[in-house]
Amino acid sequence: MCGIKCIKTLLFVFNFIFWLAGTAILGIGIWTEIDPGQFDAFLGNSGYSLPAKILMAAGGFVMVIGFLGCWGAIKESRPLLGMFFACLFLIFAAEAVAGILGFLYRDKVDEEITNTLSDEVKMNYGTKIDSTTNQNIDNLQIRLECCGASNYTDWMESKWIELESMDSKKVVPLSCCREGANTTTCNEKDNLNIHRKGCVEGLKDFVNNHLLILGVIAVSISAIQLLGMIFACCLFCSIDE
Repeated sequence: MCGIKCIKTLLFVFNFIFWLAGTAILGIGIWTEIDPGQFDAFLGNSGYSLPAKILMAAGGFVMVIGFLGCWGAIKESRPLLGMFFACLFLIFAAEAVAGILGFLYRDKVDEEITNTLSDEVKMNYGTKIDSTTNQNIDNLQIRLECCGASNYTDWMESKWIELESMDSKKVVPLSCCREGANTTTCNEKDNLNIHRKGCVEGLKDFVNNHLLILGVIAVSISAIQLLGMIFACCLFCSIDE
C-alpha cells in the first residue's frame, strides 16, 4: 500500500533526525552540566544540575530508541512500534520536565548564588588554610570580569581586607584587575583599575542564560518528537488494516 510506504519513509526520515536530535540533546546536557560546573561552590543545593542530568539521560536514551523505530518500521511490527511509541512518550515527558525545571529553578538559583557568594567573599576568602575558596573566587572574578559579591566595596568589609591591610595597600584581590591593567598597582586604593560589576549579577546572568538555553532546546525538541509519535501511530494503525 502506498499509504504504508509513505508513512514508513517518513518514519525513517524522522528517526534519522531523531538520532541527530538525541546527539544534540546529550551534548547540550553535558555542556550545561560542565561549563558552569567550575562555579558549583556558589550554586549550593539550588538544583541547577538536575535539568542537565535529565537531559543527558534522555539524550542517550533517544539515540538508542531511534534504532527501535527503524527496526519496527522495517518489520512492520506492531509490538515494536508500540514500544517505540511508549519510549518516545517517556522521553518526551522527561525532556519536557527538564525544560520546565530549567525555567522554574531560575529563582532558586538566584537566591542560592546571592547568599553563598556574599558569605564566601566577606567571611571565607583568604581566611582558610585550604585555598579552594580563594581559587574559586579568583576564577569567578577573572572569568566573569567582576569584583566582589554586590560590587568591589564588599572587599572593604571582608575578613580578607583585615588580614591583607596589615602589610599591603591592596583593597581588592588581584583577580579584580581589568585585563591589561598594571597588576602591581591596579588594586591599590589610589589606582582602582578594576571591574565594577558585582559577581552576583554576573553569575546570575551566566547561569540563567544556560538554563534558558536548556529550557528552550528541551521544549523545542520535545515538540518535534510529537511528530514521531504521530508517525508511529499512523503506521501502527495502517499495519492493523
